[in-house]
Amino acid sequence: MGRLYRNINARFNGYFLARQKMEAVEAKIAAAHVNDYNRILDILPPADSTILKTLAPELDEVIKRASFPIARHPKSRWIDDCYVLIGKARYYQGEDAEALKTFRFVQTTSPDRHARHEALIWMMRLAIRQKDYDQAFSISEQFRKERMNEDNGRELLLTRAQLASIQNNLPQVIENMELAIPLAHKRDQEARLRFILGQLYQATSQDAKAYEQFAKVLKKRPPYELGFYANLGLAQVTELKDNSDQDKVKNFLRKLADDAKNKEYTDKIYYDLAKLELRQKKYPDALKLLQQSTAASTTNKVQKAYSYLLSGQIYYENLQQYGLAQAYYDSTLQLLPPTTMGYEELSDRKTVLTAFTQQLEIIRSNDSLLALGQLNATERAQRVAEQITRERDQEAAASLAAANATTAAGPTQQTATLPIGGAGTQGSTWYFDNPVARGTARNDFMRTWGDRPLQDNWRRITAIAGATPLTAGVNTGIAVDSAAIAAAAAQKQEAYLAAIPVTAEQRQAAEKRVEEALFTLGNIYQQRLREPEKAAQTFQKLLERYPSSNHGAEAYYSLYVISQGQQQPEKAAGYAKILKDRFPNSKYSKLIDQPDFLRTYSAENVAAHALYDSAFALYEKEQYPQALAVLASLSQKYPQNDVQDQSAFLQALVAGRTQPPATFRAAMEQFIIKYPESPLQAKARDFMNLYLRYETGELAKPPVVVNTPIIPKEEAPTYKTERSQPHSFVIVHTTGDTTAVRQLMKSYDTYNARFHPKKQLKVEPIPFRDSTTLIVVRALSDFKAAQQYSKLQATRNSPLANLKGSNFATFVITEENLALLRELGNIAEYVAFFEKNYQ
Repeated sequence: MGRLYRNINARFNGYFLARQKMEAVEAKIAAAHVNDYNRILDILPPADSTILKTLAPELDEVIKRASFPIARHPKSRWIDDCYVLIGKARYYQGEDAEALKTFRFVQTTSPDRHARHEALIWMMRLAIRQKDYDQAFSISEQFRKERMNEDNGRELLLTRAQLASIQNNLPQVIENMELAIPLAHKRDQEARLRFILGQLYQATSQDAKAYEQFAKVLKKRPPYELGFYANLGLAQVTELKDNSDQDKVKNFLRKLADDAKNKEYTDKIYYDLAKLELRQKKYPDALKLLQQSTAASTTNKVQKAYSYLLSGQIYYENLQQYGLAQAYYDSTLQLLPPTTMGYEELSDRKTVLTAFTQQLEIIRSNDSLLALGQLNATERAQRVAEQITRERDQEAAASLAAANATTAAGPTQQTATLPIGGAGTQGSTWYFDNPVARGTARNDFMRTWGDRPLQDNWRRITAIAGATPLTAGVNTGIAVDSAAIAAAAAQKQEAYLAAIPVTAEQRQAAEKRVEEALFTLGNIYQQRLREPEKAAQTFQKLLERYPSSNHGAEAYYSLYVISQGQQQPEKAAGYAKILKDRFPNSKYSKLIDQPDFLRTYSAENVAAHALYDSAFALYEKEQYPQALAVLASLSQKYPQNDVQDQSAFLQALVAGRTQPPATFRAAMEQFIIKYPESPLQAKARDFMNLYLRYETGELAKPPVVVNTPIIPKEEAPTYKTERSQPHSFVIVHTTGDTTAVRQLMKSYDTYNARFHPKKQLKVEPIPFRDSTTLIVVRALSDFKAAQQYSKLQATRNSPLANLKGSNFATFVITEENLALLRELGNIAEYVAFFEKNYQ
């Protein structure tokens, strides 16, 4: 009787009341969550921290009620369930450490396996919230051989689906959702889960299955909002076999739009109509509907953001009008919440398009200024005055249009700001910078109040005494402050004239800006926008306009690569020939015949250095024939080595020790001519000066070649294999595009924060040789951790996976080896070392 009493009292006076309170709290959390139906809905919606703060007293009440059985009836069978409720309350309160302790206590001490399972599931959700995905996966694996009740089984499957969703593994999400839905017995919960499954099928192009799920949602009589979006989902996945099917879907959507109950969803309906037109590749119609969608958006800023986004995507992907696309992406990011999935990618695209439009503006403005610079001073001043007059007229027209629009709309309405162009943006000139607008406003004031002095209490009747009397009738003129207009025009004209390049130095600087902008624009077309034809046109324009450009070799190589990609072998061969003829020693010339030139060249250099060291050692031992033999072998085996000047100088020294003075002099003369940039030039000229003094009789004996080192011989630094030391992951970025480097770094910051938050990784750019930049992700604990991180970069979540068409060399390296790599400047040499010693 005592046990029964304890169980009944613990259950109904403690656990039952606490559970009821927790269910009420969770219902409020779910009701406060705002769903974004343009994305796949959250399987486990995140709780708003603001809402949780308001629910803190109720969560405290849950803890209080659940603590009653623990204190009064510690031997009751409901104790473990009460501890789980307390853990959940701590979870919602954000007390992760206390929640974890509570769940772990239940998991390790409870004799009830169902309570243990529930505690483990909440531990898994806690790990997901803390972004410890390895721990979450480890907990998930503990259930592989466990038998569970339906409630715990459903919650586990939903938690696994949430984890897979975070990792963007849609097939895994679908698999778990398909298993979880049969275990959902509450009508609204099943409807929501089926809607999410329909979205997942739609995202993976399984429209027939998506249609089935959306239809089942409607059969469950869901809440109105969910039912409305299920109807839209049906329209989106309906198979359009012919025009009659298209008309049926359009009529269905327009019928929804005409329904007064759907007034607040009108923007979404137009958005879906636009997507329907987009499926038929009717881009102008889609854009027109998207304009209607944004006009209908009154309170739903997120939907307006998606309408802007789709407009930007059409201009970017389908119409290739990048200036308009940039404006729409900019408007999208102003309205879209930064927490939206994919926000970083959109921001990156906007940054690329901004850089693109900036290069176009640099070219346009500098070309215009260069053209003005060719005119005489009188013509330049006249052109500038005409431009200022045009701008003033445009400002006046814009101000008048804005005033008329305001008057027509009423005193409380404002002109909407459009994402691009339009009257809304044209009328955005600041009032105090617009003398015409100020003059118009002054005239309106005088018509109403008279010419009152600027003083306090100007509206009182006594202030009228000093005012200028008003003449009856309507004053139709516009009083404009001519002096202010003239002063503003003179100041603007002075600024415009100062910007025009007239001297040789100014023109050269302007041409240099155009040259750099053309090169950057070509790279953006080729590497970021995937527009090979426009990239080729831009590079050709660069080479035609600036034949001696510093970017010539790289531009010709880009044209060669573009021609190969477009299956134009004759063009590619022509560019290859020009590149080899004009830049025979460039690395781009070598890359044409030897795609693995950099790696091969590095390996050859290592061997060539070893042979040179052997030859120098033989020279020091006065074994001259053997030294010459080694030098001959070096030149024969590795003709493209980077110690050719040192080898030639050493041969000359051997000649000085074994041949007549004239032979030594000839060898030194040949060296000076052949290697003008060698650091050994000073030594060679010293020897030549000594021989000139000998030939003129200033010296009695020819100079003796002393047996001293050519270059102070130091032990060559070598890379070290240290697997236990911290390693960094390195990406070799060779495009020279600083914008792309910044974007990739930003993507990695986001990636690391999302998938590796506990490692506290930092991303840093390190300038390398030429246009190469090393993007370094540091620091991973050891080689094993770095290698695992490196392997993850081949998955779809990696920022590198989103850079279509780009191939970047990557490797892992210790800090000591990285410092040595920066000193030696040879990436392929380190890669060869890494493959030999680490693999």
